[in-house]
Amino acid sequence: MSLAGRGGTRLTCGARPAGRLAAAPPLLHDPAASRYTKTLRESMNQHEATGAGTGTDTGTDTVAAATPADERYRLTHNSQIGTVLRDLSWQKCMLSVRTRTGHQFVTSVLHVDPVNRTFMFDWCNADAERQSLMTSEENAFSGLLRGVPVNFMVGQPAATRFEQGPAFVVEFPEKLYHFQRRRHFRARTLVTKGYRCEIRSAGNALLCLDIADLSLSGVGLRSRSVTEEQLPVGTTVARCRLDFRELGKVELDLQVVGHWLVGHDDNAIHHFGCAFVNPDGRMENFLQRLVFALELAHRG
Repeated sequence: MSLAGRGGTRLTCGARPAGRLAAAPPLLHDPAASRYTKTLRESMNQHEATGAGTGTDTGTDTVAAATPADERYRLTHNSQIGTVLRDLSWQKCMLSVRTRTGHQFVTSVLHVDPVNRTFMFDWCNADAERQSLMTSEENAFSGLLRGVPVNFMVGQPAATRFEQGPAFVVEFPEKLYHFQRRRHFRARTLVTKGYRCEIRSAGNALLCLDIADLSLSGVGLRSRSVTEEQLPVGTTVARCRLDFRELGKVELDLQVVGHWLVGHDDNAIHHFGCAFVNPDGRMENFLQRLVFALELAHRG
């Protein structure tokens, strides 16, 4: 194993690709998220009434199993809320919207205006759902951001235009719940570096994935071609090779603890959250130095 010095340049997020959403997929039915999102209005009321709850870490950098009453996950500053909304837009996350009258549909964040504290989201073509949304003063949004549940409630939206098509615009929510707690700091990689992970599947096929992030607990892997069928959640793979090029190489046993899609349709990328299986002290020391080097490179 070797560890090189600082390198790399900062990347900036590009503009959202042209074009609008195609037909929306089915509503989210993630079991972890459903505990928080069954009725967001009730959850928020419970937040105000009962205070903090409990949480338990599972796997690597994964969602804490917290009750909706845990105040640690409430964001109220506009800068924090705007950051999460921008991430939802950049990641093209699908959001379920539930109006006060119980109508429900799927949308996504199109544009965020932090100066005016508003954001745009995709249009709804169904008349009943659209009318219910535009006359409702309480509209609950729920979805997943990198596998982590996000919930918030907004007021009555207005119709607007985005990229020559109809859209909704609404003010920032007063509070937003990002149900996340991390065991260790996670360093993201620079996509231009080409860091790769090689995994031998059960059928002895060689699977190659991009390394998206790294922590002392595990690693985030991405691929357009490797699917959940090839690496189902719960799979443990021995001697996976992580190649960080000039920073060094390492072999570790991994367990897949999470899977989700980034984007949708033909542009979807499979993201796998993987936990390291029993790394020894020497390996942890190397990983700690590697995480530090990756963060320095990312900061430019």
